[in-house]
Amino acid sequence: MIKKLSFTTVLSAVIKKVQDNTGLRCYDSVPLNAPMPFYHAEMVGQIPDPSKTLLKERYQIFIHVFADGTDGSMKIFDAIQKLEEAMSEVIELAEEYEVIMQTPTGVQQIMDEADGSKHAIIGYDFTIFYGYKMKI
Repeated sequence: MIKKLSFTTVLSAVIKKVQDNTGLRCYDSVPLNAPMPFYHAEMVGQIPDPSKTLLKERYQIFIHVFADGTDGSMKIFDAIQKLEEAMSEVIELAEEYEVIMQTPTGVQQIMDEADGSKHAIIGYDFTIFYGYKMKI
């Protein structure tokens, strides 16, 4: 049976990869007063990716980076670099799914927050194969 992959599984795999490779926490829901620096992964889209022969979906995820900004931008830049290095490895999914493409879409925005922290948004697209189309 062909089963489409849940967006929660992809989000969970991204969170695990970020935490394992950066040594920093990555949340799907940020608790109050979380110690900085940290990451927050957000699913922004699940889009069918048409193909003549493959069943595949594209998942769009934004990873928010939060760091102390009182001494300038070095801490946010360091956290961004750690994230980019961490995500240079392919996320791990169950055996029946295959990541065809894992594409960084880059830094979307860096903002100064009212509390003196810095907040960056970095995008990633994941194209995931889950079966072949068959004529019946």
